[in-house]
Parts: sequence; C-alpha cells; structure tokens
Amino acid sequence: MVKPLVFLFLGKDVYSKERAIRELTLSLGSSPQQFDYKVFYGQEAEIDEILSCLNTIPFLASRRIVVIKNCEKLSEEAKARLAKYITKPSKSSCLVLESGDDSVAEEYRPLAEYVDIKNFSGPKEADFASWIRQFLSSRNKEIDARALEDLREGRGQDLLALSQELEKLATFAGERKTINSRDVESVAGKPIAASAFELAGAIDKGDLAGAVKIVSGLTATGKKHYEIIGLLCWHLRRMLKAKMLSAKGETDSNIAGCLKIGMRYRGEFFRQLRAVSLPKIKSRMNILLEADLDVKRTKFDPGLVLEFAVIRLCVS
Repeated sequence: MVKPLVFLFLGKDVYSKERAIRELTLSLGSSPQQFDYKVFYGQEAEIDEILSCLNTIPFLASRRIVVIKNCEKLSEEAKARLAKYITKPSKSSCLVLESGDDSVAEEYRPLAEYVDIKNFSGPKEADFASWIRQFLSSRNKEIDARALEDLREGRGQDLLALSQELEKLATFAGERKTINSRDVESVAGKPIAASAFELAGAIDKGDLAGAVKIVSGLTATGKKHYEIIGLLCWHLRRMLKAKMLSAKGETDSNIAGCLKIGMRYRGEFFRQLRAVSLPKIKSRMNILLEADLDVKRTKFDPGLVLEFAVIRLCVS
C-alpha cells in the first residue's frame, strides 16, 4: 500500500503526534537524526527553503521527511505556495504539517483529497489512568493508586511531560515492580495540590512561620516566586468556583467532580472551603494579583514581594 505524501497532524497531544511522526519516519527508512529528515517552524520558516527541501531527492531513505511544526503560523504567501505544492507533491518526499490548533483543518479542507488529516486529542479524563498504567506496563512496571493520583495532580494531561516523568520514575524504581507515592515525590516533587493545601491551610490558621517555611521549601525545589503566587491563585480560583456551585445547591460530590479534586484531598478542600468566606477569598485573590504585578516590575525583589504577600494573607 502506497503511503500518502502529505499529512496534517492536529491536536494538543504532543506526545502522540511526536510518536506518529517518528513511526512514519522509521517506516520510510529514515530517522530523526539522518539527512533525510528536516523540521521547520511556521513562525520562522522560509517557503523557498521548504520547497527546495521537498524537491530534493532523499539520500538514503525511500522518501525525504519534511515536518512543518506550528504550520498555522506560516505567512499567507507561504501557505498559498504550499497549497499549490500539495496538489502536485514530489513523489520522493513526505510532508507532515503539524498544529495544536484544530481549526487549521478548515484551511486544508479544499485539499482534503491530497491530505491525510489525523487528530491527536489525547485520552479522555476517564481513560487517563489507563494510559498511565499501559505506558508503565510496557516497561514492566505498575503504579499504586496514591502515586497515580499524585501524578495526575502534578502534571495534568500534558502527555509529553508526563511520559518523560514516567520514564524517570521507571528508572528510579530500579528492580521494584511497583511505583509508589514516595517515588513520585522523590522524582517529580510534591504534588501541586498537596503544596497548595498545605500553604492555604497555614494561611487559614494565621501561621506565618509555617507558611514561610512551606514557601521556602517550594523555592528550594526550584519553584519560581511567580509560580508560587500562581499556585495560590489556582487554589483560590477553585475555592471561588466551589463557593458559587455550592450556592446553586450542588453537592460536595458534584463540586469535587466538576473541579477534578482527587479523593485524597477532598476532605481538606471542603474543610478549608467552609472555614473561609467568599469576600475573604476575593480579598486574598486581590492581594495575590497585586503581588504578581509587583514581581513583574523588575525594581522589586521577588522574594520580598512574595514574603510580604504571605504576611498580608496570614493577617487578612
């Protein structure tokens, strides 16, 4: 069966797109390290160089592989000339257009008979745990429930970042078959949700020393000051949404499901939620927004800005 000459890979699942590109490249006798493989980026690519590469006979592989990442950022002239090429592509090259923007499909709809369009949206929320287990199974590893939840809290559904974390975890576990939460914390650091709950809990109690200690621990592990501010904002936004949902009569279970709060943290989340008023949540968010602006003004020391914000939060 003759392989198509032009592909359009869409979606935010970078991991699966990269794997598909690699599999296609290897199937044509090339590799990402060889002469017959070339990557361009839409925001900086020159169309003349792209077309010259596409029309060059491959050196070793059966076809030359040309990948244009972020193809939606090509200039209008480049898109027009590329569209003309797609209708009469070189038989010795394979073109892969890549974009995280699904709407790009509409631009190439008139060329549908020439382009093989594939969408990589990643696993659905319900299938996410299965994806992690399957990935580790291929490396002869398992993961316990608590470690799995820590990974989901810490990495979201960025499969590329998550796959890199899983590779490190599989290596770190060594001869042990099962990966546990201690492994996750050692390799990837404390889950974002755990850090958020600890810091918010200290602030709720007015425990300035405890809050400062948690902040110091986060910076020691490489967290930037603005990231810690963002972490607290993320936590308060979830609490704000929970307050609004609760006011509409939603149950704790429904709220937790809507906000994707894991079982491990639900008790503490709703304890904190009931201990703070809606006006106080908004007041704390304003303090953090001010701190975020101050951190971005280079005349202020980020460490002092964050420390002052934590003091204000503890006494508010």
